[in-house]
Amino acid sequence: MTDFAFAPIDFSEAEPVLRRHLLGLPAPVDSYFEDHVRASHHYRIELGQEAAGWTAVHDESLITQFGLMSPYRHLGQRVFAQVRKLEQVQAALTPTSDEFFLSHALDDYRTLEKQAYLFQHDPQARRFQPRGGQVQRPATVDDIAAIERLSGTFFDDLERRVREEQLYVACRGSEYAGFGIVEPSSLIDGIASIGMFTVPSFRREGIGAGMIAHLIDVCYARGLRPVAGCWYYNHNSKKTLERAGMVSQTRLLRVSY
Repeated sequence: MTDFAFAPIDFSEAEPVLRRHLLGLPAPVDSYFEDHVRASHHYRIELGQEAAGWTAVHDESLITQFGLMSPYRHLGQRVFAQVRKLEQVQAALTPTSDEFFLSHALDDYRTLEKQAYLFQHDPQARRFQPRGGQVQRPATVDDIAAIERLSGTFFDDLERRVREEQLYVACRGSEYAGFGIVEPSSLIDGIASIGMFTVPSFRREGIGAGMIAHLIDVCYARGLRPVAGCWYYNHNSKKTLERAGMVSQTRLLRVSY
């Protein structure tokens, strides 16, 4: 049996390989998955003195990356069995767009959970038309207190996000109706994750879809491709994203052993 070694490496060493890999996937991932990858322990898979591939484990228990270089891909099942012995691995988190990782994660699993929908914008979708009186604008420091009060912990690092024009507010008259975010990818050039929060008293009035439609325009104006994700069982968020022209052909799965 071929024994592969797993050399711990810093994220800075793993990042070039991860960037090339994620850019080559047929569908992009969102910031939620990226955050898990960045926060993982990264390993270079070695055979002898040669780099054969890469893998990553989040929180000592969740595989978030697995790939092999072309000369070694036929050994994938054998290597993945060794990856599952790293740290205290119990599961894998994989997008369905990563066929190699997904296929090996599914070979010998106990349970499978649908974690999230991953969305892209469909330029051919009919443009959403929000109701009159809805205004979207970039958030300012004067909005931070209201964002915290009305959305709780939905957004983090508010000062930085306001400074970098990542946060937006939707107003109906003089009232805050919702908030949105544009978060440029930290691993894939030209991609940004978008999301929204609607103030409860304004839900079911098109505020969320209007915000998403606005954020799509913001992304394109900045030369960014909009993507989004939502928890698989958050049916309202899914409907909101779809109303605004986002489509999902990719899922994020949690495969447990």
